[in-house]
Amino acid sequence: MKLFISRHGEAVGTAATDALRPLTERGREALLAHWQQLKDSGVSISNLVVSPYLRAQQTADCIAQVYGGLKRQDCDELIPEASPLLLLNWLLANPVQDNTVLVSHMPLVAQLTGVWTGSTDRIGYTVGTVACLDVDVAAAAGARLLWMCSPGESVAGR
Repeated sequence: MKLFISRHGEAVGTAATDALRPLTERGREALLAHWQQLKDSGVSISNLVVSPYLRAQQTADCIAQVYGGLKRQDCDELIPEASPLLLLNWLLANPVQDNTVLVSHMPLVAQLTGVWTGSTDRIGYTVGTVACLDVDVAAAAGARLLWMCSPGESVAGR
């Protein structure tokens, strides 16, 4: 099964709480352009599983705007300080469809990609970066990283 892990877009630096930090206009525009490029290159998306934090919700809104009609589910296991293993357990209990996007934050997106692929390398995610994984099982070393792409990078061949 193919799944995508997406870090939220560029957000403002401060707000009343970290959970309430919205995307910047530049962040929103970069996300819309990035996901449109991914769609145009043949990337198919079926639904979204999203952190409850505002910037992740707004990132999901941008993805939904490009793809239209996407089912969406909030997941508390996608907040920045969540545990990759708890998220994998959540995914086992709540199976998702092929081509689902998990929208989250650093450091979770990097930790999750590392645990899921069994990689000991540091995995970098700038804002808006998307990783595509070929998933066998929601468990440590249960997936293979196919590609990563950040806003502004070429998406040819994805």
